[in-house]
Amino acid sequence: MTDKNDKRGAPCIYDYICENGGATLRHVFPQKPLEDFTVPSTLGGLPVTALGDELFSGITSLTSVIIPDSVTTIEGSAFAKCVNLKSVTLPKHLREIKAFAFSGCQSLKQITLPPRIQAIREYAFSKCKSLEEIVIPEGVTVIEDSAFSKCRSLRSVQIPDSVMTLGANAFYSCSRLTSITMPPNVIYIGNQAFENCTSLKDINVPETVSVMGQYVFAGCTSLEDVRFPERFQHLLDDVSLNLEMNDDMDTDVEIS
Repeated sequence: MTDKNDKRGAPCIYDYICENGGATLRHVFPQKPLEDFTVPSTLGGLPVTALGDELFSGITSLTSVIIPDSVTTIEGSAFAKCVNLKSVTLPKHLREIKAFAFSGCQSLKQITLPPRIQAIREYAFSKCKSLEEIVIPEGVTVIEDSAFSKCRSLRSVQIPDSVMTLGANAFYSCSRLTSITMPPNVIYIGNQAFENCTSLKDINVPETVSVMGQYVFAGCTSLEDVRFPERFQHLLDDVSLNLEMNDDMDTDVEIS
């Protein structure tokens, strides 16, 4: 289905489908390049509840977007490679941001995830090289593979107590990350989760962890304080390799 809208004097044609009492916006056809854009709250008399796959992917003119509170799902790659996107207002009822949704948004500096989000899907914010701060709400249980990989401006992350899974490469090569608060209930940390976080200074692996991947802290050449349960002796290999890479390292290792 299609619809026309002229809220800002720049008419757009919208392609959407209606199902389960809501509309999924699939394509936007503007008459001039999109810059500051507000997603319509209704289409065809129904609330817009989802933004479709690759909806704005690669639209380099887009600088800001406001998403109405009716939207509960942002599908895969919806904003991928919007390299000039600086501001995103996410809806308060949003429940799911799917894979690659904001991957490659190189100008995005800060984003606040709404409280109903339960999972951060794979590569959701990967290669957001200007991202300095992200607020992860209580209620998120999973941070999937490479969710924040190569976010090279990210300095600190507070992971809420609700998180139980950190996927492989979750924070891979976040080279300015200096500290991270590990949640006390985490049970799974995937391979290379923090590899090449070259500014990371301390890490405390809680006793709750039952599965710890390989090379989790490899290339973390600034580590000063490492604490982990005795059953994860293989982490010593990472620390030893880091010492070889940086002769000036003086790392305090505590095994509980």
